Amino acid sequence: MTEYRVNLYALTDTITPWAVRAAATLGLADLIAAGTNTLDELAVAAKADPDALYRLMRYLAVRGVFKEVGPRVYALTEAAEFLKKDHPAAQRPWLDVDSMAGRIEGTFSSLTHSIRTGDAAYPERYGIAFWDDLAANPDRATSFGALMATHASYFGKVVEGYDWSAAKHVIDVGGGTGALLTEILKANPHLRGTVVDVPGVVEQGRARFEAAGISDRVETVAGSIFEPLPAGADVYILSNVLHDWNDAGAEKILGRVAEAVGDNGKVLVVQILVADENDNFPDDPARLMFITQMDLRLLSLMAGKARTWREYAELGEKVGLKVTGTTVIESGQTLLELGR
Repeated sequence: MTEYRVNLYALTDTITPWAVRAAATLGLADLIAAGTNTLDELAVAAKADPDALYRLMRYLAVRGVFKEVGPRVYALTEAAEFLKKDHPAAQRPWLDVDSMAGRIEGTFSSLTHSIRTGDAAYPERYGIAFWDDLAANPDRATSFGALMATHASYFGKVVEGYDWSAAKHVIDVGGGTGALLTEILKANPHLRGTVVDVPGVVEQGRARFEAAGISDRVETVAGSIFEPLPAGADVYILSNVLHDWNDAGAEKILGRVAEAVGDNGKVLVVQILVADENDNFPDDPARLMFITQMDLRLLSLMAGKARTWREYAELGEKVGLKVTGTTVIESGQTLLELGR
């Protein structure tokens, strides 16, 4: 009975996640790494109340996030290294409650609404739909674009996992600030590209393209992915886009791509797939934990959905496309190639 209670408490603890987010938002790991390691110094640098900060550090030291190496003197643990701004895992932006990530995480307080209704919890929590919120608030759109760019760790695997040699023009549909398209064009000098996304987000890619030296080969198109798309490209990419929508929305987006791609082009859907009982690959526990958590995030934010291979294949069939290739890349994403 005691063990059950302890495990349940660990599963339902809400203090630790928000305490860690407070430390991330205040930049405490970077301050300590730079030598600002006493309580008084940290309080001044983080613009925090000294007594309240002490209580936070005391708790996080107990939890093993920081360690107290002297009276009110702190050092990083292995866990705290992940809170540093320059850590390659790029977790800190997702823990910053002052950014769009904070609003995203806050949505889970209304998760029960999604479970009861099947609808997004975000409008229940904030009074506005997720995508409408981004459209109405440029700062939030910018913050969200920066969060999406943190997925860069798998972009190289997408570039390596697909044969781009026969293509001349690639369009990244819902491509945000163009981070993935940049990597594709850098690795393939023969390609030109277009990124399509909402106003206020897509324009942020221009500085990225300039810095990468590819601005002469790339175009930005501001618009809705539910409206007609630029036609005639060889490859249309949908990377982590379709899972943001329910079946009706995903079908409409894929339908717009099918209209634009023509008879000879290809559609490349990049997603982490849910394994079902008919798949011939097992789901390891870590991957299963990640994707089931992501699925609830998608549900609560925008009534989106993580899908199986067959569910994506069925979406394709509804708009006249069939799966012509499947590649699982090292980062865990699956590249689904669809065509006529």
